[in-house]
Amino acid sequence: MPGITVTEIGVRDSCLGQVLQIKVWAPDFAALSWSQVWEVFTQSYPDRWAVQVFPPVRALVDGKNVYHLWVLDEEPEGLNLRAKT
Repeated sequence: MPGITVTEIGVRDSCLGQVLQIKVWAPDFAALSWSQVWEVFTQSYPDRWAVQVFPPVRALVDGKNVYHLWVLDEEPEGLNLRAKT
């Protein structure tokens, strides 16, 4: 997506194993739709899974419209809506 930036922050350990933290934003920090974030993510990391978290208010960091995603090495067990249960 033109004008939207994806920056790799680094790899960290998490409850989902090792994850790559990335951030996604527009040059003017305009709000992005879910589909805009998803499209730039899939262009940058085809065939990969990522998660976005929504923390409680005490842990919220909300200075600008920057979207943090954690890119996974494997499909997260139990989170695939298309998988049979």
